[in-house]
Amino acid sequence: MKRLFRILTIIIGALLVLLVCSWYGFCYWAKNSWQTIEPPPCHESWNEQQCADLLEIDNALRSPDIAAISFFCRGDLLSPTTQWMMERKWCQVPALLLGWRDLGMTARAALHETMRTGKGDILLPSGIPVADFALKCHKTELVKEMVRRGANPNHVYISWHTAGYVGDNRTNLIWETFAGNSLNFESRITQEERLELLEFMHANGGSVSTVPNQWLATTHLMLPIAQSHDNDGGRATAWALRHGMQLSDEDKQNCVQFMQKHAPERLRELQQEGLLPTIP
Repeated sequence: MKRLFRILTIIIGALLVLLVCSWYGFCYWAKNSWQTIEPPPCHESWNEQQCADLLEIDNALRSPDIAAISFFCRGDLLSPTTQWMMERKWCQVPALLLGWRDLGMTARAALHETMRTGKGDILLPSGIPVADFALKCHKTELVKEMVRRGANPNHVYISWHTAGYVGDNRTNLIWETFAGNSLNFESRITQEERLELLEFMHANGGSVSTVPNQWLATTHLMLPIAQSHDNDGGRATAWALRHGMQLSDEDKQNCVQFMQKHAPERLRELQQEGLLPTIP
């Protein structure tokens, strides 16, 4: 009996050791195998500040915040295995690591290509431009430089921030600028930076007259005037309307209601210009 107990103890112990080693190996593969890759030297065309900004973005893409973002993503941004595991409660922890790897590894690879080649129009396999990450890290001057180097403000893609939306979740750099969110949603670009960057994109071929997703674009358009804590006095909304943004009658009425509360003077200007209706 004692011998049998000893054999069972050895077997159980061996299984536990194997389990721990397997888990450690999985964690190393899912996390360290891509995080420890060093970024390449910057192409000579990037100046010192641009190189520093690119390295800062690279560090941000290794952040655990990316793992949290993966739980809101759907579709081609995550592997089928990761999506399958996310649907099962007992797989949440490994799914978190796999999601982190799915997003971070491909993003860093595209960013490293940008650093190495000096190109500004590099895309992830999912279609996300590297310029989107510069925008999410609030490197607006770097975004401008990437546009100068070929990044298309009108290029349509599904960003990490819109990937969890139900239905049509396409966006582009123009509308992500309107949103202005940071990578971890903790901050937004300043009102002045938003308008300056929008004006720059417009001067370089960006357009608000055609949108990839009307609902999402209208939502981003309303945000700067709908939030009392981050209200811009209707400047971004006015900019979009004056540059050709088309709204439905219902959206125009909603816009009027928000501006009546937060930007009445700007509303009167837009009504006088015929861009918004006068509602009794």
